[in-house]
Amino acid sequence: MTRGKRQLIKFYSEDKKEMQMNEYIKFLKEGNSQERLNAAKKLGEMKYNNAAEALVLSLMDRDLSVRRASWTALEHMEQKSVNKIIKKYTSTLSMFFIDELKNSYWPVRSFAARILGKIRERTAIVPLLQALDDREGYVRYFAAEALGRLGEPYVLPYMVKSLINDLGNTRTYVADSIKYLILNLPDSITPEDLMFLEETLKKIKENKGHEELSRLFEKIIEEKKTEKVKDFVIIKDNYPEDRQVEIICTG
Repeated sequence: MTRGKRQLIKFYSEDKKEMQMNEYIKFLKEGNSQERLNAAKKLGEMKYNNAAEALVLSLMDRDLSVRRASWTALEHMEQKSVNKIIKKYTSTLSMFFIDELKNSYWPVRSFAARILGKIRERTAIVPLLQALDDREGYVRYFAAEALGRLGEPYVLPYMVKSLINDLGNTRTYVADSIKYLILNLPDSITPEDLMFLEETLKKIKENKGHEELSRLFEKIIEEKKTEKVKDFVIIKDNYPEDRQVEIICTG
C-alpha cells in the first residue's frame, strides 16, 4: 500500500470518527434516556476530548444514570481539557449540585456531594457540612471526601464530630478525608488554621480508637509551629455548634 493511500485511509478513519462523535453528542442532547446513556458510554470509549463540553453539561441530566456515565466518560479523557471545561461551567454546576444535595433520593444526593468535591467548589462548603448529618452513609462519605478535597482547616471540628458520632465504615472514610486535608495543607498556615488543628487534636484524643490520626495531627502541628506564625489568643470558641471564634494576633 502506498503512502498516499495510507494517508487517505487515515483521513477517512478520523473523519468517520468525528461523524460518529457528533452523532453521539446529538443523542446525548436530544435522545431518550437509553440513547443518552449509550451516547455517554460511547463517548467515553472514544476518549475524544472534543466531546468534553457536552459531557460536562450532561452531568446535570435529569437521569442519574446518564450523569454517572458522563462522569465516567470524562474520567477517561485528557484531564487538562476536562478541567478547563469544568472551570467554564463551575458556577452553573455548583448551583445545580448544591440544590441536588436536598433531593429526596439519596443516590442523587451522594452523586451531588461527589461532584462538588471533584470540582472543588468552595461555595458548597456549608451545604456539604450539613450533608455530614445525612441519614444515608454514602452521602456522608462523599460529603466528607469533598470537604477533604476542599482543604479548609475550619471544617475539621465538624468532620471530627462526624468521625466520632458516625457508625460503620463511614468513619474510616471520614478519617481518610481528614488525613488528606491535613496532609495537603499549605506550607505556611494562619494562626486561626493552627488553632483548628489543635482543637481537632484535642477532640480526637478525647475519644479512643484514633491513635494513628492523633499522631499524624501532632506531627503536622509540630511542623507548622516551626513556621513563622504569630502569637494569638483564643477569645471564645464553642465547639463545634454555633462556633464563635475571635482571634487577636500580636507580635
